[in-house]
Amino acid sequence: MKGIFWNSRGLKDLAKRRFLAEVSLEHRLDFITLSETGRDNFAPQFLNTLSGAVDFDWHCLPPRGRSGGILLGVRCDSLEVRSVVMGDFAVKFRVRSKADGFNWALVAVYGAAQPELKPEFLADLVRICGSEQLPILVGGDFNIIRRREEKNNDNFDGRWSFMFNTIIESLDMREIELSGRKFTWANALPIPTYEKLDRVLASVEWEQKFPLVSVQALSRGISDHTPLFVDSGEPNHVGNKNTFSFELAWFEREGFLDLVAREWAKDAGGSTSVQRWQNKIRHLRSFLRGWAKHLSGVYKVEKESLLSLIQSMDVKAESTILQSAELQIKLDAEMRLKELLREEELKWALRAKVRKVIQGDANTQFFHLIANGKHRKKRIFQLEQDEGMIVGQDNLKLYITEYYKQLFGPPEESCVSLDESRIEDVPQLTAQDNDILVAPFSEKEVFDAIAQMENNKAPGPDGFPAEFYKRCWHIIKGDLLPMFHDLFSGQFQLFHLNFGTITLLPKKTDAVRIEQFRPICLLNVSFKKFTKVGTNRLTQIAHSVVQQSQTAFMLDRNILEGVVVLHETLHEIHSKKLDGVIFKVDFKKAYDKVKWPFLQQALRMKGFDEIWRRQVESFTQKGSVGIKVNDEIGHYFQTQKGLRQGDPMSPILFNIVVDMLTILIGRAKEAGQVGGLVPHLVDGGVSILQYADDTIIFMEHDLEKARNMKLVLCLFEQLTGLKINFHKSELFCFDRANDEQEAYRQLFGCDLGALPFTYLGIPIHHRKLTNAEWKCIEDPFEKKLSSWKGKLMSYGGRLIMINSVLTSMPVFLLSFFEVPIGVRKRLDFYRSRFFWQGDEVKRKYRLAKWDIICRPKDQGGLGVENLEVKNRCFLSKWLWKLASGTDATWAQILRSKYLQTKTLSQVTVRPTDSPFWKGLMKVKLSLFSRTKFIVGNGASTRFWKDTWLGEAPLAIQYPSLYRIVQRRETFVATVLQSIPLNIQFRRVLVGNRWEEWLHLVRRLMDIQISQQPDELRWKLTRSGVFTVKSIYFDVINSSSIPRSRHVWAVKVPLEIKVFMRFLHKQVILTKDNLTKRNWTGSTRCSFCDRDETIKHLFLDCPLAKVLWRTIHIAFNITPPNSVNSLFGTWLNGVESKLARHIRVGVRALVWALWNCRNDLVFNRTTHIHFLQVIFRATALIRSWSLHYGGGQGAFGYWIYPLGDGSSGYLQPVWMAIM
Repeated sequence: MKGIFWNSRGLKDLAKRRFLAEVSLEHRLDFITLSETGRDNFAPQFLNTLSGAVDFDWHCLPPRGRSGGILLGVRCDSLEVRSVVMGDFAVKFRVRSKADGFNWALVAVYGAAQPELKPEFLADLVRICGSEQLPILVGGDFNIIRRREEKNNDNFDGRWSFMFNTIIESLDMREIELSGRKFTWANALPIPTYEKLDRVLASVEWEQKFPLVSVQALSRGISDHTPLFVDSGEPNHVGNKNTFSFELAWFEREGFLDLVAREWAKDAGGSTSVQRWQNKIRHLRSFLRGWAKHLSGVYKVEKESLLSLIQSMDVKAESTILQSAELQIKLDAEMRLKELLREEELKWALRAKVRKVIQGDANTQFFHLIANGKHRKKRIFQLEQDEGMIVGQDNLKLYITEYYKQLFGPPEESCVSLDESRIEDVPQLTAQDNDILVAPFSEKEVFDAIAQMENNKAPGPDGFPAEFYKRCWHIIKGDLLPMFHDLFSGQFQLFHLNFGTITLLPKKTDAVRIEQFRPICLLNVSFKKFTKVGTNRLTQIAHSVVQQSQTAFMLDRNILEGVVVLHETLHEIHSKKLDGVIFKVDFKKAYDKVKWPFLQQALRMKGFDEIWRRQVESFTQKGSVGIKVNDEIGHYFQTQKGLRQGDPMSPILFNIVVDMLTILIGRAKEAGQVGGLVPHLVDGGVSILQYADDTIIFMEHDLEKARNMKLVLCLFEQLTGLKINFHKSELFCFDRANDEQEAYRQLFGCDLGALPFTYLGIPIHHRKLTNAEWKCIEDPFEKKLSSWKGKLMSYGGRLIMINSVLTSMPVFLLSFFEVPIGVRKRLDFYRSRFFWQGDEVKRKYRLAKWDIICRPKDQGGLGVENLEVKNRCFLSKWLWKLASGTDATWAQILRSKYLQTKTLSQVTVRPTDSPFWKGLMKVKLSLFSRTKFIVGNGASTRFWKDTWLGEAPLAIQYPSLYRIVQRRETFVATVLQSIPLNIQFRRVLVGNRWEEWLHLVRRLMDIQISQQPDELRWKLTRSGVFTVKSIYFDVINSSSIPRSRHVWAVKVPLEIKVFMRFLHKQVILTKDNLTKRNWTGSTRCSFCDRDETIKHLFLDCPLAKVLWRTIHIAFNITPPNSVNSLFGTWLNGVESKLARHIRVGVRALVWALWNCRNDLVFNRTTHIHFLQVIFRATALIRSWSLHYGGGQGAFGYWIYPLGDGSSGYLQPVWMAIM
């Protein structure tokens, strides 16, 4: 399926008509949609020229006045038009594909350009698309941008974007990302405005039909709008046919591990450990490839057979009651089908790389679409180069492979080298550190390293993922461990296993040049296990040889520490009007250009043992890689420089390399050749910040010293092989440096930056961020929680997704800034909309207020994290680290800037403080109310206001004394330094005050002052160490809901737990609850003639009573008399293990009853027999047993044979009832 959406701006120009005809013939277009045609009728001969004389069925929407007009045509031999719907701003065809009979809707849009007409256009879009039941594809010129980055200037109206995005969400549609362009429209001004006004949207159902669909930008030369070419993809394209991929679903197959063990045990030959390993891996791969091919064919046949059987049973059940034997056959078929679908879900979960969403919770379609979206993003249709455009798969593969051969080829020769005898300023390893690195490998160490590897990651060229090594460890370790012993003894060269596939990921959505793709190397796990073990060793000691300015991938260093330094430095030089220059450095392909000889030199200078250096050499050198282009892998070639992204050791080795830049700058600073900023806050001033290759250079205002700094940077380039993209770097000049900013710009050959600028994903400014500047977090947040994703997920999946998005995306900003109320509300709007699947346009009933949903599970909520509380807890962590005495650079700056001679508990906020510090001050009282001081010398503990004697401050324990004391901020050391105690009151102590004073004095007599500093202890943990989790649950704490553990502790899918929570709260949408929400339908129960309430449906309805009778007969337990007792006292006195079993079965029965009720209400089912409910419940329990423990425990009680030979509790019970 191929087509084009284009705002042609009229069709009078012959060049436009010829262009359309050429595109139609070249791509064999199935549909053409044109907007702004400016005409209300077209002659047949004219239309024939547009399609290149191909027979098309055309319809047009007349223009509104002098603008607008839509022309839509479909190819008659591929699409049949079933109906046409005309709107004010859109035309909709309902069409049928003649090739396969697929029915779908095609909508061509021309949005209003005038602001006063945009509400009318958006309403028309909802009217045309909202009621459509068919899969739908929508495209055209919408005349609205969705996000700020879709325009090249700051003239942005967020109101229309918000409404447009909300409508897209409400329609459950997804934008098909545009390949090859960032903008689709440009005006003709001297300084043109660029915007993305044209786009293509698709419903989930349409994308499921065409999972490989792509949208490409064609040439814009003859219009101000870019034509959008839609291609549904090549379903027959399979890439490299011989590529092997191990499927995790195979582990679900009974006897699979035995199969692997049998094949692995076969003699594969080989005289060395690595030869034996490679031969066995090849044999197993060959065997599994054939086994999987056979399995795939059997799977398809079995799945179709089961679906047909279940369908025929369902049809029969509509007209008659199935016999017990028939129900059992249907139950077994449903059970087997769920097993097969579980395997399919695992397959697509691996491809989607979504690790946070629950597998086994009916999310297969979600995994499928995410995987398709990721696949589309990696597709490369064309690339620009200086000589022109490269198109065609073979041409692209050749060009990209040659590019990377040069990139990873021999490094440039350089005569520059470091003096290795000068190491007095180079951090050194100790002998003990080296002992850690070169110790013999142990089996536990190797297994732990493999166990730490992330699951659900793409495998290397051999196709075996980390899960294979974990699950088959007992089978393969006998052949794996000897390779480690050979590596330790120097008898094994790792290049035999050092193979990788480079996958190209676009750095931005409009990537068109090869430099705009990031190469990620997928290495064989058989190789990565060696570097992972080495990385674990190196991580233990790396902090001692990499200086504090580097915060990436280092133990006990936080990514945001550098951000704090940058923000506070920027605020200081702005508020104090200090001179200075900040240089944001952009390195070009940093990892890929590292010279191996310099890495070895850096290791020598830092004192690494020769044995370890040889191992690093084997880890990094002589590796072979192949470039994967559109699922096809090119020829493998050996790399001759660089550290591969994808190797776990690369980040730390890179840190060791770039740490030498800090040393070079330090030497230049010591010689007076360069200078840093804010030397009054940090000794010597701040000169450099590093997070891997994200580097910030600080320079005092001095052009001569700036020249010296550039010389240092150029020297670093020559030494390491790294290259600085000076034209992509940015300069920021302050105060008097602004007067010479042009000289600085020319010196460094870069642009002048503007505030705020982004560092490590965080917008940096000296002032508080505006709402518009918070869009950098809001837009990705909204995109991650798109409605189309929620539509494909259960309540349980949505719940996990909401918390995982909070964890993965805005956590940095929550950890750094106090989030404004308006931003929090918008983020909560996106979360709530995603969870309930509704908004202003598409109303859905919400069963609880969002603040209740955000309570902990034991307090009546669903455990969704409260943004405001989480924000305050993250900020509290900074204060705790500061109070705990860390000497990191960020802490030195904060102490010098805000504390000076005061303690943290004494300092107060000032209007001139930075936004970061103001945020910390707002949580200070909350933090200190949960701390306790262990008094040492008493110099930093406030006598009255800190908790140090008892469980509360003395000001609270002795309020009458505190009210009249003269010095309320005095310290413990000051009070106890002399006898009598150094405390003065404003009045004479008499009566109760005298008695309180005597009581306090007696307690103080037991206090012994020492020379040790005071120690701060956290009261909420046993260890006395602060955790975000402990303060979060303490702050959000409210009264617990009794028996809530009976909702969450039972091993059933999360969706069932969420339903049971709503049932417990009695808010599920039974007809009485719907009536309270102004619903006007019948209130009669679907199973009987009484009014439907929660209590009636689940307890009092005749059908429900029959189900509860099964429980009574099976367990001799009286049914609950209310919904509250169902979750409370009903099972009091029942043995705990039996009670757990009963709760599992009850949840299955309740869920089955609810779904049968919904079948009657929504799915036109005419009759439900109680046996159908029981069989459905049994099927549920069997499917849960697959995921939560086979035939053991609660599941076995209900569905597996008992000791007397019966088939579990339910079967004999229903036989007794009948």
